[in-house]
Amino acid sequence: MKDCNKHPCNRKCCDGNCPPCEKPCGRTLSCGNHKCSSICHRGPCYPCSLTETVSCRCGETKITVPCGRKNRTRPPKCNKLCMIPPDCHHEKREAHRCHFGDCPPCKQECNKERLKCPHKCPAPCHSAVLVKIEGQKPTMPWEQTGPQLKLKALPCPDCVVPVPVPCLGNHEISQWPCHIAKIASCGRICGRLLLCENHQCSIMCHEVENAPDEQNAGTNCQKCDTGCIKPRPDGCQHNCPKPCHPGSCPLCKQMLRIRCHCGLNQPYVRCSDWTSTENREEMQSCGNQCPKNYECGHRCRSNCHSGDCPNPESCKKKVKVTCNCKRIKKEFSCETVRSNKASVACDEVCAQKLQEEKRLKDLEDEQKKKEEELKNLKELEKYEKKFQGKKRTKERRTYNNLEEHSFLRKYLLIIVAVVIILIAIITYFVVL
Repeated sequence: MKDCNKHPCNRKCCDGNCPPCEKPCGRTLSCGNHKCSSICHRGPCYPCSLTETVSCRCGETKITVPCGRKNRTRPPKCNKLCMIPPDCHHEKREAHRCHFGDCPPCKQECNKERLKCPHKCPAPCHSAVLVKIEGQKPTMPWEQTGPQLKLKALPCPDCVVPVPVPCLGNHEISQWPCHIAKIASCGRICGRLLLCENHQCSIMCHEVENAPDEQNAGTNCQKCDTGCIKPRPDGCQHNCPKPCHPGSCPLCKQMLRIRCHCGLNQPYVRCSDWTSTENREEMQSCGNQCPKNYECGHRCRSNCHSGDCPNPESCKKKVKVTCNCKRIKKEFSCETVRSNKASVACDEVCAQKLQEEKRLKDLEDEQKKKEEELKNLKELEKYEKKFQGKKRTKERRTYNNLEEHSFLRKYLLIIVAVVIILIAIITYFVVL
């Protein structure tokens, strides 16, 4: 063996003083990458004289290390920015230093434009996100499969930006999240003015079609089917015959039967004329002469009117005024009589008439007295007949004589009275 104790000596006969080994060592150095190029020797080999370069990921920062220590040496810190292109939709990544391994997830705002929304997505970037995928079946029974991570682009979350949304009937504007914002009914009554201009649409808040403005009803609003409820003129008690309508009601054509001032007639008038006129006094007059009398007792000269009769002092009706005995009669105007200026005095004929009437009255009184006595006498005779039956013949003769005398007296007075009256009448016409 040679002195390297590795290679044998090739001499056939050697006394043990072998020549030194001239072959290369060839052992792997401690770096594990190269072999010793020295002549075969004893003991450990010299360290590898070669060096290796350790650099950052981008290669801008480098350090030199002995061979074999590259895997145990930490890469140098690089102050340069990472230049790895982004996996997401952004043009570049957020600024960070050069590094080994995967870049940190992108935290920039998504800012993608939504298809159904005018707002950009404000969420952190989600177009390249590691998603855990589970449920992978093993290919072999002894394999153990865990969750795998896969880079996926996730959809943008729902937009929650508040947007103003009017209701169907434009009653109010509410703030709704953008992803659920839609025009809906607010639950109120529509409230638009119907074509009748008196009522409002009572349908729940709805979309109005063909409306002329924001206040009036459209073609799909409620139709007013009520009767007219507008107030009638003072004095009119009839309902409007038209259905609910705009503007003023037509004139009432109903006929009213009213009582005139005097109460004798009941003329018919149109209700509209009666309620619209200011001269009801004239309309209520029947035109006939007032049937009431003045205080003087004569009929009112005015036509049918209300209240007390006007101008009672203007009555000029002819009034007959007699003397005290009522034989002489003269006519005066009512005005003269009421002023106590009308008087008629008795004349001589009146005096004679009064005396004759007095005399006739005395005669009549005397006749009545005698008749009363005769009546009493007859009653007395009847009473006595019950007790004195023998004196019947005598009494009968006495009664007949008395009866003859009373008959002559009775007709004598009448004849005298007729003669006196005829004389008085003839005298009256002679005087006139």
